[in-house]
Amino acid sequence: MKFVIRCLFVVAVAATLAAPHVTLAKSPMAIMKAATDVYSNLEILADKFEVDKQSGWTTATGNVRIKAYGHELTADSARLHQERGDVQARGNVVIKREGLGAWTGDYIEYNYKTGQGLTSSGYVRAGEFFISSDEITRAPDGRTEAHHAIVSTCTNDVDHLHWCVTGNAIYKDNDYIIVKNAVPWLFGIPIGYMPYYYRDLDRHYGFRLVPGYTSKWGAFLLGGYIFNIYSSDHDSGPRLDGRTHLDYRTKRGIAVGQDLVWDLKRWGKGRVEGYYAWDEDTPDKLRDQNWMSDIPDDRYRYRLQHKADLTPRDQFLLRGTYSSDSEMNHDFFLKKYRDETTPMNFMSLEHREHTWAAGAIVSGRLNDFYAGVARLPEGWVNITPQPIFDTPLIYESQSRAGVLNRDAAHYENASPDFMYYPGEWADYNLARVDTAHRVTLPFKVHDVLAVVPRAGYRGTFYSDSELDSELFRHSAEVGVEASVRGTSELENGGRHIFEPYLDYSYQPVWYDGDDKGGRLYTFDRHDRSVGWLDQFGMDGTWLPYDWHGFRPGIRNIWQQADDHNVMRDVFMWDAYTAIQIDSEGNYTDKGVSLLGTRLLYTPSDKLDVKLHTEYDTENDNFAYVNFATFYELQKGFRVGGGYLGRDHELYDYDRSPVPQWNRVNENLIYGGFTHDINSVWSYSLYTRYDLRYNSLDEVGGYIQYSLDCLVFRLHTAYVNNFHRIDNISKRDDDFRIAFTMWFKAENRDPDDDWLTW
Repeated sequence: MKFVIRCLFVVAVAATLAAPHVTLAKSPMAIMKAATDVYSNLEILADKFEVDKQSGWTTATGNVRIKAYGHELTADSARLHQERGDVQARGNVVIKREGLGAWTGDYIEYNYKTGQGLTSSGYVRAGEFFISSDEITRAPDGRTEAHHAIVSTCTNDVDHLHWCVTGNAIYKDNDYIIVKNAVPWLFGIPIGYMPYYYRDLDRHYGFRLVPGYTSKWGAFLLGGYIFNIYSSDHDSGPRLDGRTHLDYRTKRGIAVGQDLVWDLKRWGKGRVEGYYAWDEDTPDKLRDQNWMSDIPDDRYRYRLQHKADLTPRDQFLLRGTYSSDSEMNHDFFLKKYRDETTPMNFMSLEHREHTWAAGAIVSGRLNDFYAGVARLPEGWVNITPQPIFDTPLIYESQSRAGVLNRDAAHYENASPDFMYYPGEWADYNLARVDTAHRVTLPFKVHDVLAVVPRAGYRGTFYSDSELDSELFRHSAEVGVEASVRGTSELENGGRHIFEPYLDYSYQPVWYDGDDKGGRLYTFDRHDRSVGWLDQFGMDGTWLPYDWHGFRPGIRNIWQQADDHNVMRDVFMWDAYTAIQIDSEGNYTDKGVSLLGTRLLYTPSDKLDVKLHTEYDTENDNFAYVNFATFYELQKGFRVGGGYLGRDHELYDYDRSPVPQWNRVNENLIYGGFTHDINSVWSYSLYTRYDLRYNSLDEVGGYIQYSLDCLVFRLHTAYVNNFHRIDNISKRDDDFRIAFTMWFKAENRDPDDDWLTW
């Protein structure tokens, strides 16, 4: 039977040894200890060891473990010189450094005090990467040099790696890997040569290659290289990365780009991007004459972004995009185009306190082929709800002031008789000051009925109006909200909450100006109702027109305890309506103006169902429907879909000459699934169908094959053609296919902007 012997090496202990060469028996009494001194950083565990006083060497055998100066070595046997710090270890050698990488091999000579050492062969684990070599040198600064090395993330035998990079490697613990004269291999076949390859262990650096085909691009190869320019030696220091793009499209030609991405820590993160394309197949001007600007052969786009949380209470934001033409994003950055059809350009500064918040913003378009509202500038101050002195009254306010400029889009090729939206009539600018104040008095009656009466005033000054005169808009509000909540415990341990509520408000709006008949110019939700959901002020915003009526509703909530015995909502159903008393508001008919409901069903983390719908009783149609559901049929099989329908008027300063632009009409269904068949194969499919025209809108999906270290994915998509409402302009259909490959060990979440669709 073997016993573990612990030996703390000190000079005093060595002096007590009775003979020049002593063999200690395997006995529990052979545990040696000493007071801590200069050698207290060393600790050895072994089944057996021998100490030679004259030479200073100690030999340990059997389950050897040596801990010293942040290192830990395990081996079958080891020799150690306590004065010099030299270690010689054999058999299943593993060296670990706290929080850093590991080295394995059959034999090592190194110094546990300095970390310097030489091995005949070895294996270094660097996070998800490993380095295998016949000769590995460890330096005191933590660097490891491996000659004729193999670098990979695969877990199979070295002779059967799916991918690897060979060359002379330098590894810095928990920092980076450098390979000189690097040759990348894929399935045993060399695929290139790089005189210098750098891989940061914390960052997603390296090459990007995406081949594919689309109807508009032809065959393409998107290439990129992400690299580090500057990195501080301190974790709290700044970092600057570069991203170089080189793309080729057989139908469009060559395009190049350069990005700079920075992380200034407390001063924020940001990026600047530049992209230039020599387009050999620009869109037909006549085809889209009413919808796009002139398009040059040399096309470009520049973007700037920065976000900084200067203090826990101060935030700075900066965004800007400048393009050569209105179709640049659509033709080369379709994914970005879908997220943001019209670029947002602004600079803002915001400060928040417990009781108030204030900020300022400067915004506007940078290209005249986009429509939008410029704020030059606009400032705001909000007072959060808080008691008035020591009274039960609660006060809150929102105020803003600025110079606003609304611009229409200007296209050089638009036909003379075509009125594109919003059209030249939408060009106007003025100064606006808006302030809203509200006082509430919340209280309860017998701890059953919650009542919140309110009174408020809103005033808005416009320096200009339709008839070229100043205009004041006044709005007062008197109202009360009341609700009753009842709770019942269910037999299954659940809970039912029943909450009827009623909101009454009287809100007259009147105008004061030199020209009483002049309408005000509208810019945003402070001046108008943007969508159907704004029509009745149910989101807390002030209505820009008279309203007098009730908004009753009933809310039901069923709850169930989760695994942590915390009650969670399983089913929520909210049904409500708006009843107009006077006919002087936005709707001419008295009585019920809308019927609405919200529904949420989440019985488990596998199913999520949401529904929000509102019915317009005056026009006898569903003005808004949004339904979405997600369900995990089984582990690895997720399916989801939904329906979106809208049919209601849009309100603006003036009606557009194009009737279709005065109303939004959408009728769309969508769905898709993702199925992980096993750890190797998975696939996905999605589709979107336009019910207005009974035609397919888009369909796509992917097939994915995963190895232990590599992932291959084939993407496909088809987008149907369509005519615009002018019955002249047409978008052709588009078929797309692309192939991507990445390391399984890498995080796919970083924004790979080189993948442009």
